[in-house]
Amino acid sequence: MTTPEQWTDRWDALTRRTLAEVETCDPLYRPTNFWQPGVHRLMEQMAEIGLDGFKTWPEAFFWFYPVYGRGLTPETVDDLIRQARRREGPDVARWVRRALRGVHEARRDYDLAQMAWDQHRWPADLGAYGESHIGRPTQTYRLGPGPARFAKPYLNYLLGLAALSRHVDEPPRSFLELGGGFGVLGEILLARDPEARYVDVDIPPLLTVATYYLTELFGDDRVLSYDDRVADTGPVEVAGSACLPSWRLPDLVGDFDVFWNSFSFQEMEPPVVANYVDKVADLRVRYVVSLNSREGKPVGDVGEVGVREQVTSRAVVDLFEARGYRLLGAYNRPLLNSAGELAVLARR
Repeated sequence: MTTPEQWTDRWDALTRRTLAEVETCDPLYRPTNFWQPGVHRLMEQMAEIGLDGFKTWPEAFFWFYPVYGRGLTPETVDDLIRQARRREGPDVARWVRRALRGVHEARRDYDLAQMAWDQHRWPADLGAYGESHIGRPTQTYRLGPGPARFAKPYLNYLLGLAALSRHVDEPPRSFLELGGGFGVLGEILLARDPEARYVDVDIPPLLTVATYYLTELFGDDRVLSYDDRVADTGPVEVAGSACLPSWRLPDLVGDFDVFWNSFSFQEMEPPVVANYVDKVADLRVRYVVSLNSREGKPVGDVGEVGVREQVTSRAVVDLFEARGYRLLGAYNRPLLNSAGELAVLARR
């Protein structure tokens, strides 16, 4: 049985190893200008609040854990609900509470995912599983007939998977993701399919967060951590699922049905994106899913939260097309209620 001290030592060791290696790896795999402030802020909150409460980190809501609603404080929400109850009655107050807390937005996304999913190509019970309570989420919704609860990160991925389902010949079983946040795509896939494989490559400290999350959910036997089982150099063979640092992507050995990138190519510089596209194309992944900004992220100076040169969804598609992929479909509204465009490509 793992003691609290061993549990803490494990995640500290993983974080220390990746922070040391990121200083010496090829600069193409390091955090770019956009993410450099984020690394420091997330490290501070991991130390202050703890890894087991990562879904409550205030910085998480900006960097990797989006929420519904308009970002109002709990005090403002309570005040507006009291006013609605006093002026309009309990029925209106109940509607206002649900609107302010994002229930209507979550219901929209859940219903759209159900409607858009091609159950003939990829049979899946979307309501059978939801997001885990691990990480102490502050905002989840019961939307289906069962007890499963959903939050915005989970539903974002369900919408993306619904788009992918309209183009596959059969259910994909293996996924490679770059910049997987806290690993929710792996949660969705591995919970539904005991034979599914998911590999997430990312930078610290999110690599620590995703490894913690997925190993807590599925165990070390199913999800390989970046620990002493993985040598510092040489090929990395993953029979099942794993969480690995971004600079080990060139060492990754194996076949994957799908490569996935959500909202992180847009935060990198063009040479960094081009390098990742080359490495993914070398793996001959069959399908590519890219969900990135149509317009690109704002430009910022060195050390600011911003890119030095913008990367758009179209630029990502162009890079993959130059490496032998063809665009199958591009999705905006009504499937996606955001500034992002979801592109699905397939290897020719």
